[in-house]
Amino acid sequence: FLTYCMNSTMELVEEIKTILMDKSLIIAPPIIPAPEQVKIASTDYLSGFVGDVRPLHALEIAHLYDNIENNVTSKALIMAFSQVAKNQKVRDIFVKGKDLTHKAVEHYIEKLHRENLPAPEFIDHLVTTSTFAPFSDKLMLFHKVDMFSMKIRAFGNSLAVNGRHDLALLYGRSLMNIANFVKDASNILMENGWMEIPPEAVDRENLASK
Repeated sequence: FLTYCMNSTMELVEEIKTILMDKSLIIAPPIIPAPEQVKIASTDYLSGFVGDVRPLHALEIAHLYDNIENNVTSKALIMAFSQVAKNQKVRDIFVKGKDLTHKAVEHYIEKLHRENLPAPEFIDHLVTTSTFAPFSDKLMLFHKVDMFSMKIRAFGNSLAVNGRHDLALLYGRSLMNIANFVKDASNILMENGWMEIPPEAVDRENLASK
């Protein structure tokens, strides 16, 4: 079943990309020249704040681009959710998520533009003015908790292949902000009795005490 879901998702993504390219609605990712020879890193290779800061390498570019692409979608969706949520606390947390996502994306875009590389644009204009909720507050909030939790993994992957101190600091701040958002949003889920506890290991000490 999992293999079927993965293959179906891959086919759907390819179909979507083809349609977007046919309609000229997708921007081409950054292209860098193939190296003509092997380069050996010097002692200042990791610097990113002062001195001779090197250009972004391929994996840093790829992860910046991917994080921008994911987060412009995330921002548009959470902005739409903020328009239709009924619970005031849910609306407020959506607005908070929208603001921190916007600021993060601006920083990522700046890194690519500084290297004269293209970056995906915001898609906020695609959000309609509707205030009718297609989903419950519970479902929308759970979706954003799940989506923002996946960002933590994405930023972790970005940090793992990063080689510049400035990018490490940028991703570190993003991780902290996202973690705080997930904590606050999870508290709202629990306050409203919307969070189910997933299957847990057996509490052997509790059993023994009985």
